[in-house]
Amino acid sequence: MEFPHDGESVYYRYQAAYVRSWSGDLLYCTGPGVNRIQGNWDLISVVLDTQSPTPPTQPYFHHVKLNGDFQGQEFHELRQASTSTFTGIILSDVADHANAKQDFETFFCQLLLREANFAITHQSTSLNPVSLDRYDQATEEIVSLFDRFLRYQGENDKWIESGRAYFAERVRHFTSQGRRIELCLPAFPCKSSNIDKVTGKDPDRGELLALERLHSFVEAVEKIYDVGAKLWIISDGHVFSDCIGVDDEDVDLYGLKLIKMNRAIGLRRGNPDRVGFKSLVDLFELDGRYKHKLARLSKLDIPTIDHHVETRVTTEAELCRRILMAGCQSQRSGLRARIESQDAAILALYRGFSRFMLEDLEHHPFTRTMSRSKQKKLSAKVAFEMIMRNQAYSNLVELLFPNHIRLSIHAHNNAGPKFGIQLFDPAVVRAVESLSPNSNPMTSRDLLHIPTPWHNSVVKVVGSKVLCVTKAKVVRDALADGGMTGSLLGQENQIDSIPAVYYTVCATATKREAAEQQEEHKEPQKTIPKITITSNRDSRAS
Repeated sequence: MEFPHDGESVYYRYQAAYVRSWSGDLLYCTGPGVNRIQGNWDLISVVLDTQSPTPPTQPYFHHVKLNGDFQGQEFHELRQASTSTFTGIILSDVADHANAKQDFETFFCQLLLREANFAITHQSTSLNPVSLDRYDQATEEIVSLFDRFLRYQGENDKWIESGRAYFAERVRHFTSQGRRIELCLPAFPCKSSNIDKVTGKDPDRGELLALERLHSFVEAVEKIYDVGAKLWIISDGHVFSDCIGVDDEDVDLYGLKLIKMNRAIGLRRGNPDRVGFKSLVDLFELDGRYKHKLARLSKLDIPTIDHHVETRVTTEAELCRRILMAGCQSQRSGLRARIESQDAAILALYRGFSRFMLEDLEHHPFTRTMSRSKQKKLSAKVAFEMIMRNQAYSNLVELLFPNHIRLSIHAHNNAGPKFGIQLFDPAVVRAVESLSPNSNPMTSRDLLHIPTPWHNSVVKVVGSKVLCVTKAKVVRDALADGGMTGSLLGQENQIDSIPAVYYTVCATATKREAAEQQEEHKEPQKTIPKITITSNRDSRAS
């Protein structure tokens, strides 16, 4: 789906990012205007060199407006004293740019230039032709690994037609340099506020299973490509927490416990650096190391944002949301116009989010005393805000991680640049609508997201060879009506004292015996194959 691509924020004025040497040579360039910049670099570099001060001993930032063929283009450059290169970003200019907005733009561009990870090596590669051939082979093997191990196949899948080639090019960006492969996944925000879905506020066995699967994928890459890989989880908790009825402090605690769980998994598997975490607070440099920045940022013209659900917000998280939207949001009028014009893709997304938020906020203290009609109106407002926030966050990730392989827990057509993944191994985990032996598989409702740990609970049914992922209410109802007995337990082998809780249930005697008698008259079923890195394509769940 193509999102309305218009706005005056920095993202929508972004033309290119580049790296140049002190002598003026263009080392790297990316962005929608890359061809124009590369084709005219000789002219541009002359202007930039005349504006550049002598080599500094401290990092510095400067801003250049070009005339002539590039009139209206703004060049923002940052030079770190520890390197001999400039990193720059090019924006299209806007008329009547207020000084207050210019101050924020300068701040945001500096932030992007400090935090952007281009994943490039400036020095010429030392790989010889034999090594290059080996890494080309590794590229193809890694693409095939992702295809059969992690990829989620949704509707209108275009992996074969174009996605596979796009994914391979992203992998080749790293292997051609002999660099560690880097992937990013916006995910693991916080537990849903709907108690019908989850066991509580903390990471549980669902998160444990998902993290183990991501570690397994990176380990499998290491067996193919000795340089290895790293998967960055870019937590989007603070992007949406005020929309989904979760306090910012709960997001912070969830993140800290998740990081602890992830480190314990890594240590047990021999490498704690396979999966890492970044949040908005990290990306915007507002963690404990930068407390002094808060006072300075409060003087910038950063618009406030709307809150439709009552939650407790923290200063840092709220400022992050404001910076995100000021720097990367699209025009609200563009989205509203697409909805009102009955654009099929946008309207389906909007209605899907509205239904989802109506369900997710059902038991929130702010909404449970509302009439159903008021709840629906609120859900529609929240859905609109969620779409705006989601697109702004996607824009930010694009700016900060332009060459990373972008993964998603949303269902995509897999043509690129984003690829949907399965967080649960379908060989050992089954996402279901109920605990009945004949339950329908859980679907990606309205293509909003693939089944995740933070919207569900894990259930171990005694006698079953697979774990179930379903809504907590399904389990509680089964226990309440006497069809099953069981309870909420901690993981049998706790990791670093982290109680990765899950439900364990057993059918009551009468119903179990009836089920066993019924099973005796059924045709034998095939065993569910386990996915390994050598399994064939048929073992992948659709």
